[in-house]
Amino acid sequence: MAIKNIMVCVAAEGISLITVKYAICLAKIFQARLSAMYVVNERLLHELLKSRILVDVEARSYEKDLEEQGSRFLERIKSMSEKKGVACDAAILKGVVHEEIIKQANVLNPDMLVMGELKEVLSLKETFYDEGERIFREAPCPVVVVKNASLVEKLYNEL
Repeated sequence: MAIKNIMVCVAAEGISLITVKYAICLAKIFQARLSAMYVVNERLLHELLKSRILVDVEARSYEKDLEEQGSRFLERIKSMSEKKGVACDAAILKGVVHEEIIKQANVLNPDMLVMGELKEVLSLKETFYDEGERIFREAPCPVVVVKNASLVEKLYNEL
């Protein structure tokens, strides 16, 4: 089986840049198409409204900011991919992060999902509620978890 379709899920720009670079490396090596997904976390927005940290107008403004941030980051990913000769699609999704990533993985049927390093789990409860953990455990395809930023930088720069 050839690897022809790689999906990467991204969050905030700084945190996900190493993950993106590794996904681009893999896509280049396998001559695969890359699909980058950014999710606007509507669950978080709902919780901020419910706990009255934000009022409705602020939540809508914050949601718009998140969409704009995601759009800028996805454009940057497409540009980075193009510079390395990798075809890249990108999409902004809205909803519960792990649910949207899993739905998209079921639609795109990627040969692998690339994601950032998982957070340290401090309790069993965190294992069940952490978005990264849930993506890792529920993904319908092999998952590559990116670690070792200096090695990734070296690989990316050598492409």
